[in-house]
Amino acid sequence: PELRGRAAVLQALEKRPRGGEGSLAYVIDRVADGETSSGFTWHREAAGVDGWGLRGTTFLELNSDGEIQYVREVAEPLLKPGGATEGLLKAISRPDDEWLRNLEERKAKFKPRKVNGAEDTVKYLWEEVQGQAIEEVLSLFSQDVVYEDFNFEQPFRGKEQVSEFLAAFNIPGITFVPERFSQGDQAACFTWHVEIAGIDASEIRGISFYELDAEGRVAYVRDIAEPAIKPPPLLTLASKLRPGLRRFTPASPL
Repeated sequence: PELRGRAAVLQALEKRPRGGEGSLAYVIDRVADGETSSGFTWHREAAGVDGWGLRGTTFLELNSDGEIQYVREVAEPLLKPGGATEGLLKAISRPDDEWLRNLEERKAKFKPRKVNGAEDTVKYLWEEVQGQAIEEVLSLFSQDVVYEDFNFEQPFRGKEQVSEFLAAFNIPGITFVPERFSQGDQAACFTWHVEIAGIDASEIRGISFYELDAEGRVAYVRDIAEPAIKPPPLLTLASKLRPGLRRFTPASPL
């Protein structure tokens, strides 16, 4: 749920489960190197339990006084639909002739360009390249890229797997609209929502994290969509049964 004001945030934080399986750790894995906006990926751990608990991503912005003014945090779904997501999106998307004409006009006007750093890379990919040829996207990815989409149990590894995944979800009528971008040279985080031609899908929101390698190519991606039902019933149950991990079974580290 959306929380507004310090009191509401504090109340929500106080209600969060606190351990229950030995010492609990909230581990930050990767951090975007922005100054006034950033993001990070994380997972939970519990002492005496092998593997990772719940995983997620957090985006945040500071105001002019250096205080946190906006946060979006999304955790992985415990039930992962996998390829069923592709089938559902194809079934419900209904792009009309005007939508398809606009896509062709965007393609005709598109001009590839060089990128500089993580923030510029994600803006280029999501504001300019989206809907264009997959080859332009892949040209910015490293050969050994690891792509975590939490609709799937396992990450996609290497350009070949990522290429197949991106091609499957390049669906006419589906647009991922970026909302807020973090700063960052080596890594950047951003929030988004989905627009689906023919239906109101404004409630489908999410968050993504991109990290570059030493050569400036995308080496790691994590995408997470918010659950349609808040709070997610399976996560609520897992939080009660295993409050430390907040998963029914531990996940394998990358």
